[in-house]
Amino acid sequence: MGLVIQGIILGFIIVLPGMSGGTVFLIFGLYEKMVKDLLRLHIRPYLPLAGGILIGIFGGGFTFAFFFENHRDPTAAFLLGCLLASIKAVLRGCPKVNQKGFITMVLGVLIGLLMVVEPLGHSIETENVNWWLLMLGGAFSSAAMIIPGIPGSSVLILLGLYDTMLFSIKELQLSNLLFFGAGSVLGIFLLLNLLGKLYEKYRAMVSFFFAGLILGSSRAIMPSTPNPLVVFLFTAGFLLVWIWSGKESSNVLRSED
Repeated sequence: MGLVIQGIILGFIIVLPGMSGGTVFLIFGLYEKMVKDLLRLHIRPYLPLAGGILIGIFGGGFTFAFFFENHRDPTAAFLLGCLLASIKAVLRGCPKVNQKGFITMVLGVLIGLLMVVEPLGHSIETENVNWWLLMLGGAFSSAAMIIPGIPGSSVLILLGLYDTMLFSIKELQLSNLLFFGAGSVLGIFLLLNLLGKLYEKYRAMVSFFFAGLILGSSRAIMPSTPNPLVVFLFTAGFLLVWIWSGKESSNVLRSED
């Protein structure tokens, strides 16, 4: 039962942009053993966790899809705050920005700006998304999600799939969910090891690049009209992830001692 509850918490958390599933696994004390077991296809002990994650994702998806549909700007402001604050966790442990790091971050910003075509939540078409894009989004977001400090939902924002997946959950668009789920499974088993090694070897450059991607792609969830409620919810989202990131740091450090 404990794994189910942890899964529900994790599932709800990873729906939020800026929240790193990998760091939550570290806090729960599951990360190292779970990654080794997944790479060896030893998945049976984690089925209750997976079930809890699905419950959490559907709960979070329904909640944010409802608010996105009925209160787009306030919801976007909250999610934007979450997303921007996640840069703290992404850059945690990195050295000071040098010339190479700055260039890498600027490159990430430019790619993020170019890939974001239109703001999220303005025109949702859950039925007309290419199946290969859904599988690609599932593969990279799930693999990135397991790496500590990297928020997998940011990959969906970059690909313009974040709101599509929220509404696919809300409307139970099974074809979208199945393609995305298949990509997620492939990402965990095929890309996790590769991304993990790249991250371990080039952590600083990957982190600077990902921080740039977050900054560039953040224009996808910019509110249309600023007002006191929008400012308040942006601040609330920012503080939530900023404070959470601080707690993640202390818990991770304690787990390593």
